[in-house]
Amino acid sequence: MSVALKKIEGVASVDVSLNEGSAEIRFRRGSAVTPEQIREAIRRNGFTPKEAEVKAAGRIVERGGRPAFEVSGIELVYVLVGADPAMEAVRKLPAGSRVVLRGRLPAAVAASEPERLEVLAVEPESAAGASRSTTPAPAPRPRDRAR
Repeated sequence: MSVALKKIEGVASVDVSLNEGSAEIRFRRGSAVTPEQIREAIRRNGFTPKEAEVKAAGRIVERGGRPAFEVSGIELVYVLVGADPAMEAVRKLPAGSRVVLRGRLPAAVAASEPERLEVLAVEPESAAGASRSTTPAPAPRPRDRAR
């Protein structure tokens, strides 16, 4: 699976542990890799994608009256969900605020549903840098890893 993931343009490195059923994927700054590209590569290799923990830079927007997150560098918007205090911090931000979010993506999303991101933490983009990581593969919990 490591070789298939590394072939995706924009993937910088991949660390797969078959014993743990996990993968840590890091992306090049400015890459346009989507969660679905990673999920599809995992499926093509005979594995089932699991929920993913991600860290991404972007800006707060609104979709259907709900807070959402537009990822920098790609045309992807996540509807934000989650519990306080992280969601409370998001609700206090004005639309257009540039931030880095850490959150969880579900294992799969129906084609008719918008991508959802469960917010775990939010910080100003300038404080966290502008890197983007998306790792919808099975993996342990530490930052930038899926589970």
